[in-house]
Amino acid sequence: MSKLYRAINKNETIRFLIINSTEIVEKMRITHNTSSTATAALGRLTTMSALLKADIKGEKEKVISKIDGGGPAGLLISEVNNKGDIRSYIQNPEIDIPSINNTKLNVGVYVGKNGSLAVIRDFGFGKPYGGYTNLVSGEIAEDFANYFYQSAQLPTVVNLGVLVDKDFSVKSAGGLFIQALPGYTDEDIDVLEECINNLPPISSIFSEYNSVEEIFNNFFKKMEIQILGEEEVKYKCSCNRENIERALISIGEDEIKKILEEDHHIELSCSYCNKKYDFSEEEVNKILKETKAS
Repeated sequence: MSKLYRAINKNETIRFLIINSTEIVEKMRITHNTSSTATAALGRLTTMSALLKADIKGEKEKVISKIDGGGPAGLLISEVNNKGDIRSYIQNPEIDIPSINNTKLNVGVYVGKNGSLAVIRDFGFGKPYGGYTNLVSGEIAEDFANYFYQSAQLPTVVNLGVLVDKDFSVKSAGGLFIQALPGYTDEDIDVLEECINNLPPISSIFSEYNSVEEIFNNFFKKMEIQILGEEEVKYKCSCNRENIERALISIGEDEIKKILEEDHHIELSCSYCNKKYDFSEEEVNKILKETKAS
């Protein structure tokens, strides 16, 4: 379980969200058995989901982020709900590509930039609201910064990082979201830019510093940042048998009957956590009967 921190500068014109997402991203890696570059790509998106939790208010609300850049990764999805539960999916977790100069994972090429970023807010009632922008780099952090600038028209910084160890595990991961608030001044932005210019990669920061207070004191001292609150987030899938039943029904009666004729049962797995759900022939026929009656 990780903690998401909300903070603000002394002038109350710049807001900050920050998280050490190492534990979340490592659980994501284990769940999907991702390649190194897939770990970095989906880990960044998963970390962004953790940051997006800060703006969820409704009890049934959730935010779904989707990226499809046309690269080897295929489709990437991450979802966070009001409880702080995060789950993610990548279409091609096993595919990897060469690193840049054998040192830096090439996330931009892996994700691709010939596509779009979608951020969908599902309030648990009515029609979900979606915002869309074209990708600018496929590096994910830069794409989200562009998305928030386009949607809010406020200067926004997004910093996401995943450091993969030699044994393919996640050594460290983290995210930082900074956004100007209405009423900000040019001086506020100048001070912020000065701080950001001295900021090392976010993943390396969390491998060196133990607390958020240390990070703010070392890199944003001039802004006199005050922590407003914290909340827990974790990597946890919300799938259940009822949800999978709905997925089963969506296959269609004709296709379901074909599968039953051959296998006499149907096994489905959750794309987010790979948990398998087995339905006997008797169970499937009962579900079909109840569906027709409703």
